[in-house]
Amino acid sequence: MTGIRNLAEDYVLGLLDPQERAEVEARLAAPAGPQDEALAAEVRAVSESWLAVDRTAPELPMPVGAWAALQAACAAAPDVPAVAPPPPEGATVHRLPQAARRWRGIAGLAMAACIGLAALLFSELLTPDPAVMAILLDADGNSVAVIEAFADDTVRVTPLAPVAPDGAQVLQVWTKPDPEGPPVSLGILERAIRSSLAGPDLPRPVADQLFEITIEPEGGSPTGLPTGPVLGVGLAQQTF
Repeated sequence: MTGIRNLAEDYVLGLLDPQERAEVEARLAAPAGPQDEALAAEVRAVSESWLAVDRTAPELPMPVGAWAALQAACAAAPDVPAVAPPPPEGATVHRLPQAARRWRGIAGLAMAACIGLAALLFSELLTPDPAVMAILLDADGNSVAVIEAFADDTVRVTPLAPVAPDGAQVLQVWTKPDPEGPPVSLGILERAIRSSLAGPDLPRPVADQLFEITIEPEGGSPTGLPTGPVLGVGLAQQTF
């Protein structure tokens, strides 16, 4: 039983070579006896044990553009021939049952998705801490958004209210790196959704730096300065 358990763990964790994996999938798709049935049970048990571990991890929002990047990566993958080249004359051919081939295809797609999501998760975990954060308030004192500003001139905007521009309007994010200077645009949002923006080259954000969001025409402010209603405004605080 230990050997079956180890084989099931290697299969679930993706440690088998392609031939070994195909053999396991064939046994799972069409069990030929008690050993194959025991292997299927161990695969289910190992999968469920890892699912329990997955559920202990905190939920993280999908990074902006992650799904589009994953779709692009899948689209760029080389096509797999639908028909394999014919075997040499006299060679012995072992064909997997239809169910086994279908299982292998599903497993391959699942593995690709897991690899892509793992890469995105590590990318999220490796994101540096923001230099400052600001809670933006509306005219009534309600919190409408949180802005995290990073030292590399990027900001992450997390809306706290379901605010969406009317018609062709957009949300535009601003800051004042110089308290005595004009506001500088950090970018626009088409709708109120957690997003990351890459702003212009500015000094490192500091405490008490002003951030605000305004509602502007499609494409952003035509003057380069805030022209629309202020959705929210706030002063940054240093993070620790």
